Amino acid sequence: MTSINEISPASVSVGSERKVFPLSKVTRAVGVMLEKQAGSKLIWVRAEISQRSFKGNNAYLDLVEERDGDKLAQLRGTIWGGTLDAIRKTLGNEFDEVLKPGQEIVFSARMAFHAVYGFSLNIQSIDLAAMLGEMERRRKATLEALRKEGAIGRNGRLPLASVPQRIVLIGSKGTAGYTDFLAHLDKNAWGYRVDIGIIDASVQGLQATTGLVRALHQAGRVAMKSGLDAVVMLRGGGAKLDLDAFNDLTLCRTVAAMDIPVIVGVGHETDQTLVDVVAHTACKTPTAVADFIVERMSEFEGAVSREGRAVAAESRAQLSENRGWLGQFATLVRERPIAQVRGERGQLHSGANAVVRRTRTLLSEQLSLIGQFTSRLSSVALDMPSVQKEALVEVQDRIHREVARQLKQHEERVGSLKNTLSLLGPAPTLRRGFSITRKGGSAVRCADDLEKGDLIETQLAQGTIQSRVESISPKPTDT
Repeated sequence: MTSINEISPASVSVGSERKVFPLSKVTRAVGVMLEKQAGSKLIWVRAEISQRSFKGNNAYLDLVEERDGDKLAQLRGTIWGGTLDAIRKTLGNEFDEVLKPGQEIVFSARMAFHAVYGFSLNIQSIDLAAMLGEMERRRKATLEALRKEGAIGRNGRLPLASVPQRIVLIGSKGTAGYTDFLAHLDKNAWGYRVDIGIIDASVQGLQATTGLVRALHQAGRVAMKSGLDAVVMLRGGGAKLDLDAFNDLTLCRTVAAMDIPVIVGVGHETDQTLVDVVAHTACKTPTAVADFIVERMSEFEGAVSREGRAVAAESRAQLSENRGWLGQFATLVRERPIAQVRGERGQLHSGANAVVRRTRTLLSEQLSLIGQFTSRLSSVALDMPSVQKEALVEVQDRIHREVARQLKQHEERVGSLKNTLSLLGPAPTLRRGFSITRKGGSAVRCADDLEKGDLIETQLAQGTIQSRVESISPKPTDT
């Protein structure tokens, strides 16, 4: 191996023991040593891209290794045109995500040294499988940490409104997923309207995780000030590395700790990120989130309609049943007072007739006695002297007059009693402005028999009135 001592010294020397070499010879010697040591061998390297630039058909990378914020190493990396095309073809949709600042890559390279530009690595290929394997390892570690913390299912236990109409949307304006979600929600077949507040946040790149966490905190403050039904976080489809931001531990912790349901739609149907695991509801795509919200409102409307129809049917059944009962009650209310009045009228007539018959019987008995007495007086008078006869005649006349007077008085009394009995009947009493109040078919004679809220019926000379007791005055105190 060539050492620097074997390089011919420059013509300029200082002193007898010190040799001074031109810089170009030193760099050439280093190049020769590196060529002899490494040759064209490939080495595999893991490093983080701190900066990236494209010039012409070539790519230039600044590669670093850091630990706990300290920089351990830094080198330049180059990808020449032909190799860059091959790497672009191999990575496909993952190319932009792999070759971005902040991304850690595993690559094969050859060591190179240039006299002007110094030491660098000529990158020959990038191992995407190794990167995805590392990403999966981090994903599993993050998932285990979330399980230990109890973050999984925490947000899912929050109640979600049956009609989620007040929503805060977190997404990147202008992206396909963002636009599809709003269009799908705005043009839903049922015409539902949703009040949407928008927080613009990047969903890819170095600042994606920080921006999404900041947006969630902002949404939480909005929810505290005004009622929100849900927070929706969207990101359209992309490469697996594009979605790695949604596996971030800090972002997942923030979603799990939200006091309002978080609905996410990240990636394609086959993608699942850890944000899907800790969110309240995870939909396959942004469009699926819109469908979920619309379908939830549709289900609520259908349930309300079914309940309305059930209530209407039950109401119709109750009304039909009550209508029949009310008809029977109306018939009873209408016929019972008439029957009672008829019964009372019959009793009054029977009483009046009994009084008349009894009076006539008494009068007949009195007349019979008077007749007998008159006959005896007549026979006695024949045997008496004329003076006594005249006295007896006078007595007889007085008796006839008294009997006539008594008969007249009895007839007048019977007539008066008959008129009184007639006037005491229900119909004449009602015609004089009185009324009969009944509760449950029985006449009410005392206010103490009633209670507030009782249904009572008042019979008038013409018609009846139904009313409900609102208040009862106390019985006046006897003075």
